[in-house]
Amino acid sequence: MIIIDFSEAFDLVPHYRLLKKIAALGVDSRVLLWIMEFLKDCSQRVRVGRHYSGKVRVTSGVPQGSVLGPLLFLAYINDIWRNTKPKIRLFADDCIIYRKILNIKDVEKLQTQLDRLGDWAEGNEMKIQPNKRKALSFMRARVKDPLNYSLGGKRFLKLAVTNIWESSYELI
Repeated sequence: MIIIDFSEAFDLVPHYRLLKKIAALGVDSRVLLWIMEFLKDCSQRVRVGRHYSGKVRVTSGVPQGSVLGPLLFLAYINDIWRNTKPKIRLFADDCIIYRKILNIKDVEKLQTQLDRLGDWAEGNEMKIQPNKRKALSFMRARVKDPLNYSLGGKRFLKLAVTNIWESSYELI
């Protein structure tokens, strides 16, 4: 199992690409226009004490704290599964990819899928949090595991759960 966290995920969603993806989903044009209006003219400013900075136009990110924000984010990452063949689970900005590993070919397939996930993230302007990437192995017996997964040229911290029936945990 590979655990990945997208860094600043809700802030990085480019509005133009989000609207394009929502349109590709076949959403009614009136709803698309409503979302466009919702995102249009978004701005932000900073307050220090009683002083405010000037407003700056925001062209990326989904409004956090809103009901619509998480839904828009899910619409944006909805196509992530197209690049990955092993099982994938998403929860907000976290992603888990898992596959049963029986031989070296399964290891290679999982690494290929990780590479594809990295390509998807790069192509969709999403950053993967380097400090929150982990590889976790569940096995019935202690096996010297040479599995070294990487994403974007960086190796994962490996955690191994040996003998899942006894629930003993070991940090590798």
